[in-house]
This record gives sequence, structure tokens and C-alpha cells, in this order.
Amino acid sequence: MLQHRLARFGIVGIAATLVHATTLTLLKTLFQLGTGPANLLGFVVSFGVSMYGQQRFTFNDRLQGKTLNGFGLFILFLINALAALGLGSATKGGWVAMLPLLPAVINYVLLYMFSGSRYFRT
Repeated sequence: MLQHRLARFGIVGIAATLVHATTLTLLKTLFQLGTGPANLLGFVVSFGVSMYGQQRFTFNDRLQGKTLNGFGLFILFLINALAALGLGSATKGGWVAMLPLLPAVINYVLLYMFSGSRYFRT
């Protein structure tokens, strides 16, 4: 079961990461936005893709057909947004390409924990 969940998480994560990376790149190149704000906006867009896919595809068995409640989603968003903004502002050069990977790692750990807890399901 763990291998299947990790594979599903990877598929959704790759899609969300591609959305994040594309958004980050477009905002930096087309709109000349700084790395921190561009990374944060890229994260916001990819967060929606990730949450929908993870709840419906990856963690549906642990959520027992339910979804994460607003409080759980807010905590996930806040942790990831702060990490995206902080690392986006601190990262320079070629390391910018690595920025979309951080939310993937944080999301898997937190989604696994939240999806198993009745306090975070509606």
C-alpha cells in the first residue's frame, strides 16, 4: 500500500511541481518579478493542484471519502507559503530550480499526518 500511495503522490506531485516551476519561470521572465514573490505565487497556484489531486487520488483511502477541513488546509497552506517565501527570497542562481521540491516534501509528510487524523477531516 505504501508503494502505491508514494506512486500516486509522485504523479500528483510532479503535476503540481510542473505547475509551480512554470508559474515561477513565467513570472520571473515575463513580468520581471523577484524570486520570493514569484515563488510564492507559483506555490499558491500549485497548492490548489496538489490539494485537489492528493485528496482525491493519493489519500482518499485514509480520508475515508472525506476531505481535509478548512483548518487543516489553512495549516498546510501557511507552512508551505512561509517556506516558499522564505526560501524564494534567500535562494540565488541555479538553486532556484530546486524551490518547487520543498512543498512536495512538506506536503507528503503533513498530508499523511492530517489524513489519518479525524480532527482534520470533514
